[in-house]
Amino acid sequence: MHPMLTNVSWIWRRALGVIALTLLLASCTDVRPVAKIGLLAPFEGLQRRTGYTALAAMRQAIAEAPACAIGIIPLALDDSADPSRAPRTAAKLLRDPQVEAVVGPLTPALAASVNATLTAAALPWFAPYAINPDGGFADPRTDDRWAKGLAMAVGAAVQQQGATALVLAGDAQGWPALDTATWSALAGLPVRWLPDDADAWRTLSAQDAIFWLGDAEEAAAFLNILPPALIGLPFWLGPAGDDPILTEHVKIDRKLYWLTWSNVHYNDWAATHSPSTPFAFLVYQATRAAIEAVTGVAATEAVPWRVVLFEVENGVSRVYTP
Repeated sequence: MHPMLTNVSWIWRRALGVIALTLLLASCTDVRPVAKIGLLAPFEGLQRRTGYTALAAMRQAIAEAPACAIGIIPLALDDSADPSRAPRTAAKLLRDPQVEAVVGPLTPALAASVNATLTAAALPWFAPYAINPDGGFADPRTDDRWAKGLAMAVGAAVQQQGATALVLAGDAQGWPALDTATWSALAGLPVRWLPDDADAWRTLSAQDAIFWLGDAEEAAAFLNILPPALIGLPFWLGPAGDDPILTEHVKIDRKLYWLTWSNVHYNDWAATHSPSTPFAFLVYQATRAAIEAVTGVAATEAVPWRVVLFEVENGVSRVYTP
């Protein structure tokens, strides 16, 4: 064969190969319309680990979601766990027209700070702590069963620990604004509020238990000022007890307790996912609920939630049975 014909044949074969590769790559490209799920969480400052745990859980939920006609991607923005910054962060998130649902903020106080902003947007909103006890998630603006369930569980637990009164303390923003009679009826024992001043600990007695409604950093600061005579009081937190800041900042050697919502799927999920904390599971499930709201494709199984109790000792959380 003439050398020139050989070269032409080689060029054609190479060109066909390039075309075939291009077509193959094009067939692998996701050309579906895209919807974004926003995540409001701290990615800077002391609580940034909580934000990155939430983002990892969201990415896992998206990767494992059922196939559908819409491509889902996360859009995570930093609220620095700061109620004064969170509304601006939420407003920035909502300026993206592809955002079709929001997960977070991660605490009741932060959620309260963005309530007006997210309500005006009229998008599906999922706060990981605001579960519907019957399954799935509830509207954090109108449904307070998540809080009432925790109050009932902590009331029963502290009575088993010998307490005769429950003292509510910490930042209660985002928790239901109930009077003490209603809190007492839920907890099953007398409830009062800790005064908001530097000497509030002086109002505590040896028969009290404390239920901290604020964040882990503030809880640690409060615990560090308690006198030795009160160090043994049962001290409980809600989902904030899962925050590593708590044990890292507490300077006294004592057991702590916390409680959160979980369901029958948690153990199997935790065995195959990392991070696998109860908090990560709540974010994972909230993301699945957001995906379902955006795509219309069922991504969650509405199984009932239950309260799970934990004790913390030497920085390690274990399931607690009173």
